[in-house]
Amino acid sequence: MKKITSLLICSFAFFKMSNAQMVVDATDFYNNPSKYNGRTIVLKDIIVHKATAAGTTITPAGVGSPGAPVSTGVTTPSSVTGGTPTAPVAPATRCNPPRNFEVLEVVFPNGQTKGCFVILSKMANPIPSGKDVVATITFKADTRLLNKVTMIKFIP
Repeated sequence: MKKITSLLICSFAFFKMSNAQMVVDATDFYNNPSKYNGRTIVLKDIIVHKATAAGTTITPAGVGSPGAPVSTGVTTPSSVTGGTPTAPVAPATRCNPPRNFEVLEVVFPNGQTKGCFVILSKMANPIPSGKDVVATITFKADTRLLNKVTMIKFIP
């Protein structure tokens, strides 16, 4: 009986440790998000605001505004651009949130937005539209699809 009890306690502790949250520096996550793929992580003191419309296009760092044309990563010949070839540009990411979710734009310390973050509509209601809010967010990192925010705490 003691062996069964200790086995259950050890397995429960192992399960809890495997699902633990990891507090990550926002700059570290911005530089290498695939390192945290599949993990639940916490970003502290980060600026967030609601996206203006569903299906928002998030542009990677170094790319112009969302309305600007985006290259497919192929350099253009010099005859087309007037003498100098253009550098390849990463394509923009299109965020299409699932039903009952909204896009949450997360602004990293360098002023850039990277990746798609979605939050439940009910959780997004307290976030004022059009205003930047400093918050601590907890989310499940998934660099291939959507980072789903599971908790948000506003910092006054």
